[in-house]
Order: sequence, then C-alpha cells, then structure tokens
Amino acid sequence: MIPPSGTFDYQLIVPEARSEGGFECGAETRIPVVRSGSNLQDDRLIGISPQVSVSDAGPPSTPGLRPPWSLRKRSRITLVATARDQASVAEASFYIDKTFIDCAKAGDHMHLSRNSGGGLAVSLIRGGKLLAAAGALTAVPLGNGTEVRIPQDLISAAESVFQKRDPDFEFIEQPVEIKIEGLREGHGQSLSRKRRNPLTDAFISFGGGEIIGDYRVLVRRGCFAIEGGQSESLSICDKQMFTHAAGESAAMLLDGPEALSISRWPGERH
Repeated sequence: MIPPSGTFDYQLIVPEARSEGGFECGAETRIPVVRSGSNLQDDRLIGISPQVSVSDAGPPSTPGLRPPWSLRKRSRITLVATARDQASVAEASFYIDKTFIDCAKAGDHMHLSRNSGGGLAVSLIRGGKLLAAAGALTAVPLGNGTEVRIPQDLISAAESVFQKRDPDFEFIEQPVEIKIEGLREGHGQSLSRKRRNPLTDAFISFGGGEIIGDYRVLVRRGCFAIEGGQSESLSICDKQMFTHAAGESAAMLLDGPEALSISRWPGERH
C-alpha cells in the first residue's frame, strides 16, 4: 500500500493558450488536504498545487512493439512541484495517448490521479459529461451518469459459493463494473450479447470491450487486490473521437510500475 504522500489526485482546467502540441497550467488537489502533522498523511507526491506541462512525445520506442501500438502518438504529462513543502518529489511524468490532448478544448476539466495501489488514471470532462478516461478509473471523477467500481458485493457472494468446498478460496483478479446511466434499449452493442437494461447499462468484465451508448469501453484487465489499494486498467472513450486502438493505447500507457517516472529533489538519495 502506498501512503498518501506517494499518491496524487489533481484537477485542472484546460487553458486557451497552446504551444508545441500541448499546454501549460496549474493544478490543485481535488480534495483539500487538512494537515495532521504527519508527512506521510499531509504530503502528496508532487505537492498540493503543481505546475502541469503537456507536450508531444511521438510514438513509443519500446523494442519489439508492433503496429498499431508502435505507431501511436503520445503526449507527455509532466507535473512539477511549485514548492518543497508537502511535496514528496520534485517532478513526475507519464504518457497518455495523444488523442486525449487533440480532443481537449479550453475549459474542459482534466483529472490526474495515482491511487494507493499505484494505479494511474486520467479523465477529461466537458460540461459535466465524460469525453474520455483511462487507467485505474475508480480513482477519478467520470462526469454525470458514469461510474466505475469493483463490485465487492457480487465478488463476496461468488467467493462464498466456492468457499463451501475450499474455505481459503478467493479471486486473484476481480472484475470491473461500469455503469452508464440514461441509455435506452438497443444503445449497447456487442458481438456477444445485447444490453437489455433500459435505464442503466452495466458492463461487468475481467477483460474485453463493448460499445455502450456514446462510449467505447475497453477493460484491459480487472483489479488485483492489494492490501489498502487497488489498480484496475480500462478506458471509456467517446466512440466518435477514439478508435479501438486509441482506447487500448490510452489504458496501456498508464498501466504498470514503470508508467510513472519520478525525479527527486537535488541531493536527495533515491
């Protein structure tokens, strides 16, 4: 489990001014931090109000990566601490699919998060409606009517069935539940089944994709439970703006322990 000082939950408003395929602006913690006197509780990874820089990063250079992933363009998000007080590191950065930045407009709300399980997540919201989100989506706001959660009630009920024969049984990986409200019958499309709930479309999956209403939903993997934290990997993107490859790339770039690069303060030991 990562303490609060190793996490972040920032929000920003996309500015009007752009340069070199990106933008720069300030960000703030979404929920105010009330000081307790403990650095582990009071600090955040890059402080309370970091400076955010978004720039073009080109396609990935990972050896052996095949098309279409080797051809996907990326944007790099760099967060820089504006003060050492309440900041665990000086700088941190990660990549997202460039489609996120291409479709962002001035005034959009962007949320950036790293949870206690180490999961990164990004969401982009316009006028209260989700445009796109990727990563560990239980950690970020998703706009009106869209929800992602780990269905612990159903998981516990299912595990109890198996525990009648094996008391120690538990799921190694847990499924993700996505709910998108306000849909009507026939709006969900899948090669395997039809969506029948007229008011709330729930999609529960360990992995796979569907078109649900206005969104392209892709679950790369479910949640591997970590004591005190969790880290699923999925994307929910506007189907008109994002291709399947863009949605999968968006989630893939945020997944794994090496997705986040950290620069510590000068003179500080690693």
